[in-house]
Amino acid sequence: MANYKAVANGNADTLAIWEIWDGAAWVAADSLPTTTDDVYTNGKVVTVTTSQSYNSWNRSSVAAPLSITQGGQFQIDGGNDILISGEIYGTNVHQSVGNPLSACVNRLATHTGTMSIIGNINGGSGQYAIGFYNNATSTFTSIVGNQNGGDYWWAYGFYNNASSTFTSIVGNQNGGGGNYNYGFFNNSTSTFTSIVGNQNGGTGANAYGFYNNASSTFTSIVGNQNGGTGANACAFFNNVANSNIPFQGNAYASNAAAIYNANATTTIIYTGDIYNNLGLMAIRSDRLFLNVTPTTVWEFSDFGGNSQYLYGAGVNTGHPIPADVREDTVYGPDDEFEGTLVVPSPSNVARGVPTDDTVWTADFELTEVMTALRVVNEWVQKASKFIPHDEWF
Repeated sequence: MANYKAVANGNADTLAIWEIWDGAAWVAADSLPTTTDDVYTNGKVVTVTTSQSYNSWNRSSVAAPLSITQGGQFQIDGGNDILISGEIYGTNVHQSVGNPLSACVNRLATHTGTMSIIGNINGGSGQYAIGFYNNATSTFTSIVGNQNGGDYWWAYGFYNNASSTFTSIVGNQNGGGGNYNYGFFNNSTSTFTSIVGNQNGGTGANAYGFYNNASSTFTSIVGNQNGGTGANACAFFNNVANSNIPFQGNAYASNAAAIYNANATTTIIYTGDIYNNLGLMAIRSDRLFLNVTPTTVWEFSDFGGNSQYLYGAGVNTGHPIPADVREDTVYGPDDEFEGTLVVPSPSNVARGVPTDDTVWTADFELTEVMTALRVVNEWVQKASKFIPHDEWF
């Protein structure tokens, strides 16, 4: 692993803009940085027009002996389809509000190719220290990795500011440790075809995992939503009118709701279990549809702090299994179960063996049969005294 820094503005695939740390000093690089290298902009603008893979993308300052200057930016531009891989880190120095130049990686509006990212995207430790800023409308084919809010105010992991299509996001959106540090901030009307991953509120106040601030289309969100420990640190916060936002997973309230829908015309459609926390609702929404599955459970608390549960139809809440219930017996709160146990009739059970609510009782008890045999035997003995043996049969 090596450290690279830019010493001039230029394209990322131009060798002349790079220096490498040899362990004692910075020297001219004899090869381009690769997947094992940590790369710093060092106050320069590095233009990315082809796919690049680094261990990490950085614009932070670094103390001596590396003595790297904060600032600069990686800027994605041109018409090529681009894949970048590696950890992306926002800066450790305070930035100005709402400025795309505050980001470590800035996808310019002039990039017309598709975009793919492999790796976590992290807000920094400085104010407004954004990890990735999107200004282009062309499609994100794939994002694989987490989007993490940073450790100071408004240090977003991912900031979307263009009407783009996100075909696939696989990874978690995590609120950060600072206030208003969102993992993913959507600020432009976009289409999210598939999000697979958890949304987690952070430890900072209002540190949302995913903050939706534009009327967008959400086709599928699969994963759990976990309210954070920070005040109002919701896992997913919707602030605008959308048609429907569908979730499939489990929602857990903590110090904050898991899902907070602040718009009265937007409908949350939830499939999965919902766990409130001491009266704090896991899902707060004026419009809410709950899709019931065979395992759906909703946990509430009574005023004493004791958990109480509501179950969807089909959930077995302690009822015997159908194999232990008489055949054709319908039972359950919604008559959703039917017994399958075949109980034989007493006439088909061995004498004295319990069956149903009785036992089989024979027409003749064994003692009665033995008594009858003794009577017959006595009769035979008496008769043999009067009838010659050759006339018995």
